[in-house]
Amino acid sequence: MAKPTWFKPRRYRHFDVPIGSEWATTLTPEQVVAHPWSPLLHWIKETPRYRPLDGKTVVKERDIMHASHRDACILSKYSHELTGRLDAWYAANGLHEAVIAYRSLRKSNYHFAATAQTYVRDHDSVEAMCFDVTGFFDNIDHNRLKQRLKWLLAVDELPDDWHRVLRSVTRYSHVSKADLKAHPVFGLRLKQRGADRPIATVKELKAAGIPIQTNGTGIGVPQGTPISASLSNLYMADFDLTMKALADKHGALYQRYSDDILIICAPEHADQLGAAVADALTNEALQLQNDKTIRQRFTGDERDNFQYLGFQLGLGPALVRPGSLSRQWRSAKRAIRRSERKAERLAKAGQKDKIYTSKLRGRLTHVGLRNFLAYADRSSDELQSESINRQVKALRKFALRGLARVKAIKNS
Repeated sequence: MAKPTWFKPRRYRHFDVPIGSEWATTLTPEQVVAHPWSPLLHWIKETPRYRPLDGKTVVKERDIMHASHRDACILSKYSHELTGRLDAWYAANGLHEAVIAYRSLRKSNYHFAATAQTYVRDHDSVEAMCFDVTGFFDNIDHNRLKQRLKWLLAVDELPDDWHRVLRSVTRYSHVSKADLKAHPVFGLRLKQRGADRPIATVKELKAAGIPIQTNGTGIGVPQGTPISASLSNLYMADFDLTMKALADKHGALYQRYSDDILIICAPEHADQLGAAVADALTNEALQLQNDKTIRQRFTGDERDNFQYLGFQLGLGPALVRPGSLSRQWRSAKRAIRRSERKAERLAKAGQKDKIYTSKLRGRLTHVGLRNFLAYADRSSDELQSESINRQVKALRKFALRGLARVKAIKNS
């Protein structure tokens, strides 16, 4: 039997071991109902963010929770079905190009950014409004989410398998990775290479006194599980329908990328549409993060721009957001330093033949198809902005020089 399209092998360490596609292929609703769910593994992702106005870099923290291998497989299967049903609903209600996150649209951020930029340039006077939702995933209401799921499945009560799936990401339990690292046994297991041995069993965790926390708040979906993103889109279905209809009524552009909401409209409609966003979010038990709201009116000055999906957009040439560019510089520097240190160690050990540069070349140069420089090239083409190429020119040269240094160690 062919491997399911939704199956993704995972190699991280967890409370079980990785599984093959055979387990996924034979998965049945009955198995899901009887399945013993494991605690999620919680850790804090720290992302440096450069703030040009403050002239400094700050660290943004985000709670991430990974499901065990079998749990993740189940959640992937049900997320695939959920996304398929949502896609059909989006297409039937004119939302296919409005809801742009967590979907297989065969488009990238720069395509949607180009749509926004074209709208601005095609109108004599418009106002762009970017809104951000406060604690989006953390404040998703469980009762509302359950009602939306029943609506999408067209049932009065959730089937037992769907009930178990929903419960696994609402009434979920989790264990802190930091607590495991501090334990003398589990900490060593986390450091071991490979994932062919569980970090611990639930029995071992309890015996060792490792806290297993349960979410009993009635709100919140963990970020990091395979179904969290599609559930967040489901939760916003009514909001999307309301805002798209209102935008269409006023000839405005509406897009939503997760909790980033964009509306571009005639200035005389901006206050009304802005208030409508706040009201519609309140109806979903969500709130705007007002200090992150951006409103930019365009009246012909090419210096005016707004930030959206990692770009600065306006009447002038599109640019990569400075924070995104600085993040790539930091990443490139770390990658080159690691490669140089490894090459030096291998050279001293007389193992120059084991110094490889193909991975570094694919990650940092135009040879790779999925790295930042290749993304910048495609963005420059789609947004018709040679300025983006000029922005990354120094980074491109830096990467090539770093690659040359590693090669020199190998050839010395």
